Amino acid sequence: MVMAIQEENRGYKKLLFQQDGPVLKIIINIPEKRNALDMEIRPELIEVLQDLAFDSTVRVVILAGHGEHFCGGGDINSMKDVPDPVASRNRLKYGHRLVRAMVQLEKPIIAQVDGAAAGSGVSLVLASDLAVAAERAKFHFSFARIGLAPDWGQYYFLPQRVGMVRAKELMLEGGVISARRAEQIGMINRVVATEDLVKTTWDWAQKLAQGPSQAYALIKSALNRWPMDLESYLDLEASLQAVALGSDDFKEGRQAFLEKRKPNFR
Repeated sequence: MVMAIQEENRGYKKLLFQQDGPVLKIIINIPEKRNALDMEIRPELIEVLQDLAFDSTVRVVILAGHGEHFCGGGDINSMKDVPDPVASRNRLKYGHRLVRAMVQLEKPIIAQVDGAAAGSGVSLVLASDLAVAAERAKFHFSFARIGLAPDWGQYYFLPQRVGMVRAKELMLEGGVISARRAEQIGMINRVVATEDLVKTTWDWAQKLAQGPSQAYALIKSALNRWPMDLESYLDLEASLQAVALGSDDFKEGRQAFLEKRKPNFR
């Protein structure tokens, strides 16, 4: 049973982990603040994601929040002492390191969203490769409501998912949308009953973990360069496919196809 997987902190103060074979769940563990991203958890998340790049035992990552909420965004209390524009810019650029670490990780990341995802919490969902949400989940586009502009990659990711017209509407109105609405407009992949959220996410992650991880890395690398013009993508395809054709994944996939069996990707 999924719920029997042991939680451990692995020496981190504000993160918990669950691992089942090749799938690792990273859990933001600040439930008393709706898992708001304070200045202590950011370097922890960056470190974990960077280390995972070299961890061959993990093939798929789940990102979740502890308790009833995914992530309440940035910690408002930590924003009162930002003294000037230079310090503010440096603070934000540090957050950008986390977004880059998610995008650059050559392994699929699935956001498991329950309760509230607000502000930069929405950005974490958008920076993930896939997203599953509970029926009760809500997505809060809260930046404009407190006099801020969106950050952590929302200008890049949101129009890709929902189109420019809807992205402007969500950002300017600063409203709240349901999980069903987020699925309808293409912001997330799936909505499930709240009681099925954990199992559905683990099952999806385990299914992906049986796939060709080298091909996943190439696919993620290409899609994260969007948008590019056609000629640039054709050149990129040629380079990436040359790598894929020489990979162990392709050798196994080709042999399995010829032998009419399920491939055993390693």
